[in-house]
Amino acid sequence: MNAFDSETDHGLRCWLLELIGEARSPKSLLVLVAQLKSTDPALRSWAARGLQLLGTREARRALYEADSKAENQ
Repeated sequence: MNAFDSETDHGLRCWLLELIGEARSPKSLLVLVAQLKSTDPALRSWAARGLQLLGTREARRALYEADSKAENQ
């Protein structure tokens, strides 16, 4: 997660976010939720996938809130 925060290359950031999501660690929740709110569609997509894989109550809530917000715009 530290590498993701310091990386500037878009492609590597996407790949790192994919790896963070695949790890399914509860420690990744904050990073994934933050990227779910990103203006970058690729990062949002990987964040959503990571949250789906995480599958915790908090992850599901973040996905629900993001879907609700998208419907209201």
